[in-house]
Amino acid sequence: MKNVGINEIAERLNISRNTVSKVMNNRGSVADKTRKKIIETAIEMGYSKLPEHLSEGYSNKNTMKNILVIATSPDFSSFWGKIINGITKELADREYQCFYHFLTFDQAAHFTLPKLVESKELAGIIVMNVYNIDAIKSIATLGLPTVYYDLPLGIDIREAKADVVVAEGRKSVFYLTEQLIKQGDRKIGFIGDASYCRSIEDRWRGFMRAHEIYNIPINKEYCFTNKQGHFYFGEEVERTLEEVFSDRINLPEAFVCANDAIAYKVINQLKAYGYRIPEDIRITGFDDIDVLGEKELTSVGIDISDIGIRLAEQLAWRIDHPTRNNEMIKIYGDIHFRKSTERPV
Repeated sequence: MKNVGINEIAERLNISRNTVSKVMNNRGSVADKTRKKIIETAIEMGYSKLPEHLSEGYSNKNTMKNILVIATSPDFSSFWGKIINGITKELADREYQCFYHFLTFDQAAHFTLPKLVESKELAGIIVMNVYNIDAIKSIATLGLPTVYYDLPLGIDIREAKADVVVAEGRKSVFYLTEQLIKQGDRKIGFIGDASYCRSIEDRWRGFMRAHEIYNIPINKEYCFTNKQGHFYFGEEVERTLEEVFSDRINLPEAFVCANDAIAYKVINQLKAYGYRIPEDIRITGFDDIDVLGEKELTSVGIDISDIGIRLAEQLAWRIDHPTRNNEMIKIYGDIHFRKSTERPV
């Protein structure tokens, strides 16, 4: 094993060798926060020349292998469940132990820090599907390495004091919308709460950008982008669109949906009114979720398990590089054009 010296500690923390040397030799002035981080890192890396008086009161960071995962209402059979499986496997391979704190939507809206924060010595936190700004600010006060999957609007990653992993949506939805336009569709709707989170807003912006580039006015009567209860997830999709679907005269030519969950709700509602997909109306989704083995929906696909792996990788990296600037990581998916957007000849 390579001997650990001052240079290796400085490189790990991305600070000067001189700063580390000041702490080790008790010379010069170093900020308390930086001093603490240097000592903790020296212990973690096995620096053999650490003076005994410096290590007093510090525990070996290698024993802090607990990770807290906070998530709102995950569905273990599909999207969120696969992400959680990816997180669990990757962190287990790195010898971390995961603790999970699952929230209902109401608990997320009235967030309090879980008791696990007090009862466990945590190395870091992963947060998914939590879009309460106060919750994020509360988590930031812990000062722990933290990685989010997506963020709500109205908060910056510097305020969150965290890294963020997100599925790229703006360009992907632009290409989906562009394809519909190139096929001849002009009356195109969008369904998804653009005020809900960054990823949905990005998809809405991609939709708008395609209309701008091709000089096509946006049909606002077919765009459902405002917050309506749990519109992103729940039955409000069917209730909100019932009047639209019953009006055969003013139906749009296509709907771009913010995710597959919404797209399948829309398809089922359309079929209930006797509409055919894609003959009467074309539909796109996002996430490429496999529903009962059906692969007819045009969508954007990212390996969902890989998202969990990427969240775990980023947290492990952040734990090892606590002083580096926060990062926004965009994962680009593959666009799959399928039967749901074919225009009849």
